[in-house]
Amino acid sequence: MATLRSDIRTRVRDYLYEDTADWFTDNMLNRVITEEINSLPSKDIYLESVYTTSLTINQTEYTFPTTNKKCEKIEINNGTTDVPNWVDFTGWDAFNNALYLSFRPSKADTIRAFLKLPFTPPTDDTTALDVPDDVCEVVVWGCVIRCYRRVIGYLRQAKNWGAITKPDYLTVGTVTGWLIEAKRDYADLIKQYMTVSKPRDIDLTS
Repeated sequence: MATLRSDIRTRVRDYLYEDTADWFTDNMLNRVITEEINSLPSKDIYLESVYTTSLTINQTEYTFPTTNKKCEKIEINNGTTDVPNWVDFTGWDAFNNALYLSFRPSKADTIRAFLKLPFTPPTDDTTALDVPDDVCEVVVWGCVIRCYRRVIGYLRQAKNWGAITKPDYLTVGTVTGWLIEAKRDYADLIKQYMTVSKPRDIDLTS
């Protein structure tokens, strides 16, 4: 099932005990959702893609077709199209969405690059997120934590939040307790869904 931005807002409100927009407007939560999705790569949570292309004889620079956060590894096909034999490809570096070779290819071999891509921040409530449904749980808890922090900041001020009067039962200590529990669950989810880096061979003899 595809997840929409509105689905994330509903889930976040469940944890904030808001049936409808009260302390947090839709626009406020939308900004928080965008911030959280943009932060996922810094937590080693990415989209993954494999880009296949052919080397060009004597060409040492190549551009990846889409903006990526990291090129994990590259393999070269030492077999054929019908019977491929993919092995690790060495002698390259990646920077600023481009691939640089340390040698000039003498053959038009096929290579494939394993890329880590950022997620697309949502701009409406009708387009499905490219964040996988299970990973959306990370987004939900990350948004909840950001909202709890905002509430703590609000409670430390002397003025009311817009037209909303500060409730007598809510204290900084209460929200801090919620925040600690949420951060614990959040950390466990990050460990579960973070992308494990693939080892890269380094030639130490040349």
